Amino acid sequence: MREYNRSAYCKKQEVHKNFEELIKNANFRYIFLSYNNEGIMSEDDVKNIMSKYGKYDLKTKEYQRFKADKSENRNHKADLTYEYLHILQKGSAYLIS
Repeated sequence: MREYNRSAYCKKQEVHKNFEELIKNANFRYIFLSYNNEGIMSEDDVKNIMSKYGKYDLKTKEYQRFKADKSENRNHKADLTYEYLHILQKGSAYLIS
């Protein structure tokens, strides 16, 4: 089998640091991140990081969870999932010229 190199965004020990570095160094006025409640980072984790760099907003949408696995052996017991649209309008101090 081929060796698999996991991204830093897939590692609990590294995701927060790398995500903050990405947001801090992103040279964009607006950043939109769609992320659900089954991800490594919590809603509050994303909010706390993004809020440091400008005006933050959040939109939430509830969905019926897709069930591809067998119901008796499911890793995720919830029937619903929440999709978060994290919105950041970066302040001019954070835009790289």
